[in-house]
Amino acid sequence: MSNVLEELEQVKKEMGAFAEVSPKVTRAMGQMHHAACKDGGLDFKTMELITVAVAVARKCEPCILSHVAMAIEAGATREELAAALNAAVLLCGGPGWAYAGKALIAYDEISASKAQK
Repeated sequence: MSNVLEELEQVKKEMGAFAEVSPKVTRAMGQMHHAACKDGGLDFKTMELITVAVAVARKCEPCILSHVAMAIEAGATREELAAALNAAVLLCGGPGWAYAGKALIAYDEISASKAQK
């Protein structure tokens, strides 16, 4: 097993550190996430799958980890994630393919840890 769970905890720690020094910006990011993902015409799970695909396209590993975790919480299946990742691979070619693999490994490891609980 790789360090996906440790990396995700580190991302949370880093975001928490920033939240301590900039709570207004952190609150605003949370409000933006809520507005973008919960107040539109698509359900939250679909929005998180899109967000993972965009994170893959942008090559943002912390974003990939945190949004894969949220997609899992929203009930996304591995097959649904793979379908969303196809869009990133289509538009980004090789780099999208490489980061899509990171997203799938994250999905597998985060899902496995939740199943053990």
